[in-house]
Amino acid sequence: PLAADPREVIIVSPMRRATQTALIGFERAVAKGVPVLAHELCHETGGKHTCDKRKSVTDLKAEFPQVDYSQGVESEEDPYWDAEVRETRESLAERGAKFVCWLLARPERHIVVAAHSAMLMTLFNAAVEVEQPEGEDAVDLLSWFDTGEMRTTLVAPLGTSE
Repeated sequence: PLAADPREVIIVSPMRRATQTALIGFERAVAKGVPVLAHELCHETGGKHTCDKRKSVTDLKAEFPQVDYSQGVESEEDPYWDAEVRETRESLAERGAKFVCWLLARPERHIVVAAHSAMLMTLFNAAVEVEQPEGEDAVDLLSWFDTGEMRTTLVAPLGTSE
C-alpha cells in the first residue's frame, strides 16, 4: 500500500503562475482535500514590471475557486504594485522573514509552499539561517530555483532539533 500523503496544507503566492504551478504539481493532494491558502507574504518581488502585478482578489477567486484568499490576502488590489519603483531586496528579505514566522506559527508540520524564484532565493539567502545538506545528491539551498523546481527542506526555529 502507498504511504499516506503527508501534506497538510499548500501555501501559494497570490500570483497566478505560482498558484497554477501548485495546483498542477499537487493536483492529487488538492483533489483529496488538502487546503490551498494564498498568502501575500510569498508574493514575487513587487513593482515596476507588470508581470509581477497580481490580479484583484475578485478575479483570482473566480479563476481559482479552490484557493482560500481569506487568511493571507488582505487587500483587493496588489499592495506591492508601484508602476515606478521596484521593491528592494531588503524589503523582500523582511517580507520573507515575516513569512517564515507565519509558517512556524501554523499548526501543520508538512507544508507545501509554491512561490517565486526571487522570493525563495531571498528567503534562503537573507531571511533564514541555512544548514546545507550533505551528500552527492544534495541540492544547494542557496542557489536559484528553476521554474517548477521542488525542494524539500526542514524549517525550524533556531535552537531546535526537530
